[in-house]
Amino acid sequence: MIQGSCLCGAVAFEIDGPLSPIQYCHAARCRKASGSAFGSECAARSADFRFTRGEDNIATYEAPPLREPPAYRRDFCRTCGSPLPVPMGEAEFVVIQAGILDGDIPARVFCHIFTDQSAGWYEVDDDLRKFEGRPPPEGRVPSNEDMQG
Repeated sequence: MIQGSCLCGAVAFEIDGPLSPIQYCHAARCRKASGSAFGSECAARSADFRFTRGEDNIATYEAPPLREPPAYRRDFCRTCGSPLPVPMGEAEFVVIQAGILDGDIPARVFCHIFTDQSAGWYEVDDDLRKFEGRPPPEGRVPSNEDMQG
C-alpha cells in the first residue's frame, strides 16, 4: 500500500494499486503550481485511491483551458497549501504530485513533457524522453503498462 499526505498532515490518502511512472511537466502552469522547475506527476486508478483523513480540508482551484479542455485543476490543503491528488472525473484516474507520497515508491521518472515551456534557468539535460508539448497517447501518464495492475 502506498500512502501520502500534505505537509501539515491534515489530509492523508492511500493507494491500493499500482502507480504510473512519473513524468516531469514543464508547462508554465505546472511550474507555478509546484513552485519548481517542473511538476512531478504520476497517476493511480480512482478505484485504488481513497482519502483516509481530511477531505473537508481540501480546496480546489480551477483555471480555464488555455487551448483545449479540460480546465486546469489543482486541489490543495486549506491549512498548509500542499498540492493534493486531483481526481480526473470520467478518466477514472487520480493525478498525484509525487512529492506528497510518503517513503520510497516503486514509480520512477520516464519522461519530460512541455519542454518548450521550460524555465530558462533549468536545463533539461538527462537521458529521459522529451516532448515539446503533450506527448502522444502511448507516451502519456497513465496510459502505460504499469497501470494495468
